[in-house]
Amino acid sequence: MIAKLLRRLLFILLIAASFQKVSSAQNEVQRSKVNLSTPQKAVHSFLHWQQKGHQDLDKVAATMKLHDGPKDEQIELATELRKVLDARGLLIVYENIPNQPNYTDSLSGLQQYILFNELPEVYLIKHQNEWVFSTATIEQIPILYQNTFSTLVESVLAELPEWTQNEWIGLQIWQYMAIFCWLLLGFILRKIFEFIIHNYIRRLTKKTSFEWDDELVDSVERPAGFIFMMIFYFSTFTNLQLSVTANHFLDLSLEILVSAGFVWLFYNLSDVFSKYLQVVTSKTETKLDDQLVPLIRKTLRFFIIVLGIILILQNNGYNVASLIAGLGIGGLAVALAARDTLANFFGSITIFVDKPFRIGDWVKVGDAEGTVEEVGFRSTRIRTFYNSLISVPNSNIANTDIDNLGLREYRRFKTVLNLTYSTKPAQIEAFVEGIKGIVKSNSHFRQDMYEVHFNSLGAHSLDVLVYVFFKVPDWSTELQQRHNFLIEIMKLAEEVGVEFAFPTQTLHVDSLYSESPRQVGKEKTEEELAAAVTAFGPKGEKSNPDGLRIFKDGTEIDYSPGK
Repeated sequence: MIAKLLRRLLFILLIAASFQKVSSAQNEVQRSKVNLSTPQKAVHSFLHWQQKGHQDLDKVAATMKLHDGPKDEQIELATELRKVLDARGLLIVYENIPNQPNYTDSLSGLQQYILFNELPEVYLIKHQNEWVFSTATIEQIPILYQNTFSTLVESVLAELPEWTQNEWIGLQIWQYMAIFCWLLLGFILRKIFEFIIHNYIRRLTKKTSFEWDDELVDSVERPAGFIFMMIFYFSTFTNLQLSVTANHFLDLSLEILVSAGFVWLFYNLSDVFSKYLQVVTSKTETKLDDQLVPLIRKTLRFFIIVLGIILILQNNGYNVASLIAGLGIGGLAVALAARDTLANFFGSITIFVDKPFRIGDWVKVGDAEGTVEEVGFRSTRIRTFYNSLISVPNSNIANTDIDNLGLREYRRFKTVLNLTYSTKPAQIEAFVEGIKGIVKSNSHFRQDMYEVHFNSLGAHSLDVLVYVFFKVPDWSTELQQRHNFLIEIMKLAEEVGVEFAFPTQTLHVDSLYSESPRQVGKEKTEEELAAAVTAFGPKGEKSNPDGLRIFKDGTEIDYSPGK
């Protein structure tokens, strides 16, 4: 009986042991099996089993099963592909990868999934209900690895001692040395590039007769050196073999810096182009193109900066089209908020089309009076005669009366000369004709239009109207000729014996009835008066249209400006 119980117990133990072995075998099979049912799970298996702490390269090799070689080669291909993705800073976001077993690409209609648009040659396909890397991807991995890592760097790393592989604060020792050499080499290459431009290309430009090519070299030298350095960094940073996060940041930063370098280059070139236009426009007679040059320069600068920002955003994955569309939705609000700016902009267009003034003209716009210095998008800058600078909004100028004193062909001078009532008619006639002679003898007067007449019997004087026009280029010359003209009139008045009156009321007892009246002025014969008129006429002996001549010790004193 006891023997029978022992046999039964032994049978139960044997059955339990066999079940335990089957369960262990099933668990081992389950653990060795890789989940490749969807693109997301296949990519997860590819990356997860290559991480430190839970590395299992045999499972990683399953994603390369379309490779006909041994498992060691499959593992090597998977390792190289991961290094390529990490070195290029291509971050994998699992949430963006489809998790459907029967996923189909919307463009090709095939069951395939491209991991990155920047790397279309790397993609998964569905093979026997499993998602694995395609044969084309497997063939491209060695090529991608060679394009990503320098053979020279790889050979140097192979010869480094083991202590350089030790880690310190997340990086290996050799990586710290490599980063220092990488930065130093880029700086040295930039200096060499700028040295070549400065010492060799500049020599060629100095041999030419143009000046703009020298300015072109000056404007290109620094941004071109910066671009050269950034391109070197951008094309070699993968050899540092940093983490995928660091490489992603480096890739993004260096790409932005390269784009910023080109913006800097074209920004400087716009200045050179503006200077070239300024030289061209200075040779033309019209001044309209001269005042267009500053506006063209500002427009080019604004366009280059805006285009550069758009390209940088576009290259970094931002949908610029949707951004612009969003701005269009809020365009009405922006237009309402910036209506003054838009009014000033269209005012500047009106100024250039209508041409009410030019750079350098003397204008009077409302309360502002002075010389036009610059016409911009928003305002026009006027330098006043007390040397301050007034900025007048272009919208105000477009809607305001503009008195352009700089476009005057002639400058009017109008005055009334008051003679005393004791002046005789012959003296008045001689005085008037003498003034006409002064005008005729001076080439700075307009000869076809002037008026000098005995015009009015005033309350206290006999009034002579003088209405003439100066033909002079500027205000300073006008003042000088006005000074000369008035001096000539005073000399003429003294010569013909007339007196100037002033507004007073005087009670004067001239003489008694029995006495002779007092004599006013000098007694002149008609011949003497005629001689005086002739003397002040053209080429007369007393004609002096250039002003009063004063002599000291026989030498004429020069009172002209600057003497």
